[in-house]
Amino acid sequence: MMSCSRGACSVMILKTVILPSVVVGIILLTLVPLRALDRGPIAAFSCSPFGSGYLSVPGPDGNRGDSAKPKSDSRLTSATRLYLSGGYYYDYLQADLSYTRTWVDRQISDFGSGTDLKSGADSSLMLRGGYRFSIPGDTSYSWFYLGLKRYDFSSIRGTDVTAYGWLVGYSGFYSIGLSSDYEFVIALDLYAGTYRLDRFLSDNGYAHTRKRYSVIAGGGLGAGVQCEPYNVTLLLKLSADINRIAYDAQYQGHMRKFSTGMASACLGLEVRYAVPSERYNDKTR
Repeated sequence: MMSCSRGACSVMILKTVILPSVVVGIILLTLVPLRALDRGPIAAFSCSPFGSGYLSVPGPDGNRGDSAKPKSDSRLTSATRLYLSGGYYYDYLQADLSYTRTWVDRQISDFGSGTDLKSGADSSLMLRGGYRFSIPGDTSYSWFYLGLKRYDFSSIRGTDVTAYGWLVGYSGFYSIGLSSDYEFVIALDLYAGTYRLDRFLSDNGYAHTRKRYSVIAGGGLGAGVQCEPYNVTLLLKLSADINRIAYDAQYQGHMRKFSTGMASACLGLEVRYAVPSERYNDKTR
């Protein structure tokens, strides 16, 4: 009878039993279920040239936070938004990575004249994943997700903020059949969260900044037409985003309160594209 040390037996069991079982299991999971489940990559791009935006930055000379609003003749052209995302869904699971860039300009400052217009910009990188409810043979779905977000904001007086946070959200895509290759669709988006880590820089001379609270919130409502044979959708969509971080800070020996961030609502066109599995296409024919 052969004998072996405890370590040698563990290595032998790992090589002869566990590893082959793992390999066989992976092969079964990637070959058999994949042929039976709806799956595929997804992508979206939107450009929203019409919108209104508001800025919040530290006030000059230690004043309370300086807020800015659109100039009266620029209320619908003071914000512009670009959005790009790509991801993958596998039956009841879906995940994606998205990038958003928003510009807010033509702003009148609390501490400036009407001719002294201000501007700012922010960008967000968001990773989301969660549970997707859908019916085979129907392009409609509801997606509940958790997400991680990186946020960058830059504006007047050298204000520069980088923050990391988390969020929860819901995304819905619902089609109404018209007994043809084209369907009317409605898209809904809602999310909310908070920032946990942040870095604040400013030319105003603030010191010992401490975050009081932070808000991540947003949503979208779109309506359009889907060409089902090619799984391409064109939407007219209204998107809103709020990113706000409030601080306490010292200025020349006194405590000051101020906020940073942007709020915007933009209207534009969004294109969505999905590439379902071959079996899924068979169901929809």
